Amino acid sequence: MRLALPHLAAGLALGLVLAGPARADEDRVALARDIVGKTVARNLTQAFKQAEEKTLASMSAEQAAKLRPDLEKTFEQERDTLVDGLSKEYAQKFDAAELKRLAAIYDDPVYQRFQALNADPTSMVTTITKDAVTRMMNLLSLAALSQQGNGQTPAPQGVPAPTPNPAPAPAPAKP
Repeated sequence: MRLALPHLAAGLALGLVLAGPARADEDRVALARDIVGKTVARNLTQAFKQAEEKTLASMSAEQAAKLRPDLEKTFEQERDTLVDGLSKEYAQKFDAAELKRLAAIYDDPVYQRFQALNADPTSMVTTITKDAVTRMMNLLSLAALSQQGNGQTPAPQGVPAPTPNPAPAPAPAKP
């Protein structure tokens, strides 16, 4: 029996040592999941709800009521898959102390106010961002169209048409 007790103790100690890193990984995944839930998943959920309402508003109430449960179920599944994947990836890239620092940043009231302002569809910040993104996307569309056609595509109002790079101007003569 004396021989079995040391082997048992050694086996338990080895089990605890091996379980340590696995538990640390689980802890990091849980920390990362909390961060992803507060950021990406929350923003994605808000954006989906807004888009869902706009989409369903164009349908009859009966059609919308029939479609809504499937849309929401599928969205929840996709969101959960995203959260799982991101949480595991962040847990591999950051240690527990770094994840705790990130969580503290996201929990900071000033940062939360900043994020709320960015997420508010009625804020001037959102309007400025949407306008700038629209202009940039129009510019890219124009560049793509000019390559497809004869290059004579007119620019939409307020967006300059892309111009080819001019040859450098000659340097002024030195006296």
